[in-house]
Amino acid sequence: RKENWKVSGRQIHRRQGTPAIGHPEIMEVHLIENRSSEEKKRSLGLKMALGFLAGFVGVMLLAACMKGMAKQSDLGVPMVQRASVSPLSVAGTAPRGDAWVTGVRLRKRDRQAEKHRLYNRAIKSAVRTRTKKALRSIEDAKKAGISSEADLKDSDKLMSEAYKEIDKAITKGVMKQNTGSRTKSRIATWRKKVLIESGLYTPVEEVAAAAQ
Repeated sequence: RKENWKVSGRQIHRRQGTPAIGHPEIMEVHLIENRSSEEKKRSLGLKMALGFLAGFVGVMLLAACMKGMAKQSDLGVPMVQRASVSPLSVAGTAPRGDAWVTGVRLRKRDRQAEKHRLYNRAIKSAVRTRTKKALRSIEDAKKAGISSEADLKDSDKLMSEAYKEIDKAITKGVMKQNTGSRTKSRIATWRKKVLIESGLYTPVEEVAAAAQ
């Protein structure tokens, strides 16, 4: 058989003086080739199935990890503790120190936010306090009776302090420009109303109407 047949690739060439194509020896060679091709296909399919299974298991593990982190956040775990464990560090694709660095940055950001919040609250409280004092002083002067604008000297001093606090809040960005202007206008309108009721001030519109 070795002398009569020459195999090159997948083709079988018959030499001179060898049996025809329908001979049993040729059929046996074809069966061997078919078996080898079937085994290759079977092994390739098995490899593909194993790869798909491994990918599916990896996706399921990642989904379970993310679900656990979401559940932990729902239970009220602080942000710093949640940030200390990242999916990349769990998967082993990121250095272990990255989680620690992230936690440190978040803690620093929280400290800064708390410091700014307390500072802003103090400035807003000072503005409200000065405004209430100025309005209360004007109201007390009205109840005591006003004969001249000199009686509003203490109220004017408190108004100046209130304006100063409002300007400070606007400069620091704690209060908007329009909000500060409305607060100042409220104090000035209150003082003007008291003067009009006491007969010490006459609006320009009324003066023009009386002249006509």
